[in-house]
Parts: sequence; C-alpha cells; structure tokens
Amino acid sequence: MATDTPDALAAYTALTKYIVHPSLDQHDWWQRTGPMLAKLLHVAKYPIAEQFQYLYLYATHLIPLLGPFPNRPRKYLCILGGLGALEFSQNFTAAGSTVRIAFDPTSPAAAAGLDPCNRRSVAGALDTLSRVGRGVDLSLYHALLPQLTLNDEEEQVLVEKNLLDAQPAKTQTILALDLKRGDIAVKLYLYPTCKAAATNDEVGSMVFRAIRHADPAGLFAAGLSAIEAFLSASPASTAMLFLSCDLVALTHTRFKLYLAEFEVVFDRIAAIWTLDGRLADPATAAGLDILRSLWTALAVPEGTRSPPERPTKPGDPPTLLPLLFNLEIRASKALPQPKIYIPLTGLNDGAVAAAVAGTFAEWGWNDHARGYVDNLASYKPEEKLENTADLQAWLSFSYAEETGPGLREVQYLAVKVYLGYIQ
Repeated sequence: MATDTPDALAAYTALTKYIVHPSLDQHDWWQRTGPMLAKLLHVAKYPIAEQFQYLYLYATHLIPLLGPFPNRPRKYLCILGGLGALEFSQNFTAAGSTVRIAFDPTSPAAAAGLDPCNRRSVAGALDTLSRVGRGVDLSLYHALLPQLTLNDEEEQVLVEKNLLDAQPAKTQTILALDLKRGDIAVKLYLYPTCKAAATNDEVGSMVFRAIRHADPAGLFAAGLSAIEAFLSASPASTAMLFLSCDLVALTHTRFKLYLAEFEVVFDRIAAIWTLDGRLADPATAAGLDILRSLWTALAVPEGTRSPPERPTKPGDPPTLLPLLFNLEIRASKALPQPKIYIPLTGLNDGAVAAAVAGTFAEWGWNDHARGYVDNLASYKPEEKLENTADLQAWLSFSYAEETGPGLREVQYLAVKVYLGYIQ
C-alpha cells in the first residue's frame, strides 16, 4: 500500500484545520514531521480512530517537548542526530507493523545552553505521559536516574575541568513510546557516559550497579551474571554504552543493556549474538543464520570504527558508526535475548530499501515486501531514494521461538527500521 494517497493524510489534514500551535517551532515540527507520522500509522493499518488519537497525542503533548526545530541554531544537540530530538521507527513482524516515537524532551534552557546536558525536562514529560498512558509506572525512573545520570555537582565538575565540551553527546535520557492497541507503552533510556566522566567510573560497572540497586531481590541476577561473564572476556572493541527499561512494574519490565562493537565484522556479530557460545539453543542458531543473510544483503562496509565524536548528520560516511546490540534480560528468564542494530548511515537508501524488501519477500512477508520501497520514498517525495543516503538510520533484528497458545512453537522474527533525516 503506497502512502502517497489522500487517505494516508486524512487524519493529519483534519486535525491541522483546527490545531493552532503557540510557536513557530511547534508549527514547523507539526508541518514537517506530522505527515510522516500520519503515513507510518496509515501503512501500519492502524484504525482511523487510533490514527487521530496518536496524531493528537503527538501534536498536543509531544511536540511542545521537542524544543527548537532542527534547522534553527541551538547549543544542545541530542544524541539521536537526524531529526534533532525526535526519531520515528517502524517495527515489522509477520503479524504486521507498529510505530514507535522516540524523543528527547528538550527545554528552552537547554537549547540556549543554560541547561547544557538537558536535565530539566524529562520529569515533566514523564508526569504528562503517566497521566495519558495506562499502566505507566515511574518507580524504575526514580530508582535508576540518580544512579546513571548527572546531578548538579557532577555537571559542575565537568564544567570546571573543561570536560563537558569533550563529551561526544551530552544526552542523559531518551523516552520512547510504542503505539499499541490504542495506548502507549513508555520506555526509558539512560546514558551514563557524562556521569562516568565526572565520577571517573566505568559505564559497565555503573549499569550493573544500577540494575542491582533497582532489583534488591535479585530477580534479574541470572541474566545479569551471564552478561558480566561475557563482557569480562570480551576484547576492547566491545563496550557498554547505555541502559533502557520499560516503565512498568519491576516484575514485568525488560532491562536492555546496550553494547557498541567497533570491530565491524561478522565474527564479532556471531560472538555477541551467542555470548561467545553461552546461548546455544536452536532459536539463537536459527536467528544467526538469518542474520548472516541479512548482513550480506545490506553490504555494510566492514572494518574498525572509531568512537563517534558527535551525533550523526547528513553526508556522514557508512564507515562512521559501530554496530550496536542490546542484551535483554527479564525476571522470568535465566539467559539474555540478543538484538542487533545495523547502522545504515551513509548507505544508499535505494540499495538498502531493495535489500530490506527482498529480505521480507524471502521470509514470506509479502505485504511488507510489496510496500516498503514505495512507502519509504513517499516520506521524502522531493528526492529519489537512489540519490539519498540518510533516510534509513538503523535496522534492528531480533529472533525468538516462544511457546504460544496450545503449546505450539511460535517463531517471532522482528525487523525495525529507524528513520533518519527528513527536514
């Protein structure tokens, strides 16, 4: 289903008639990114009532939190890169697709340089989201935030030692909303790099301590120990970066520990995917075989990457970014579940889109295969995909086999495409 039809923008057009934005920045966010969100919801076959619902949520509750539009001068740069404080993504499975909005609540003070690490807005944003979303629990936010993000004294240490400007990114937190079943599921991402610099600590140690602090009963101890054992024997090219969790009750959350791999070769992909052989079940092996084919199709240049010195921007080469992984742990599982994030920055969008569509076709995901290229092109219709290299930012892949209704085996295979620059 192509998204260049009037129906794709019906909800957006209707809302635009009566939504009045109080500032030029908010007007531009809505005019420049609202149509893309509308198309994503339409392609994913959200009911029309939910399309209105999520677009209204975006216009009235999220856009006021995004700060200046990216084409305006600002001193604070979010780690997300492409759309400034905003990132859209599509999650594809055999059952269909869903939409996620990730964003960095950005204060006017941060944009002006008065809140250099943008620490002042996340609490208010979460207060709003906890009122509009069912089941949002802020207990983990309160437990983890002081463990992994800067306080006033630590920020001042970085300023006094002239270390703040040396940080590749100053972002402390990111929020993400999964748009599901007429509600939102809120996820919190915490970035400890600045705090580690201020306290002369290691990011990995901080993340492990923070999870144990939030989990005094040790519900996640088995999975955490497996990751610690793996990292203790990993080469220097593998580094812990940040942590995320679902903002729900502890017993239902998923902690995701994010790693960067700077040696971009398939051998390192296999090592992390299997935790150096610690994950030896059939599902992990099957997922690795699929991942090998996907890696070949995408043709990401292999080689050693250097740590990025700034968020990404248009024109960056395909050799800039490392691989990312997350290792997911749950209270009910003894071993982690891996997910890979393949960087697409600098790769030709037409070639990547063809590879993704071809992969969907191989898996029998015919609706996704037929629509992916045309839908992607419609998000930036003024340019041809063959001439761009920054619309698709990342592609993530996960695979699992879970016991479903009637004790039959259900294969779960998901691909998520993170969309980059559209302004």
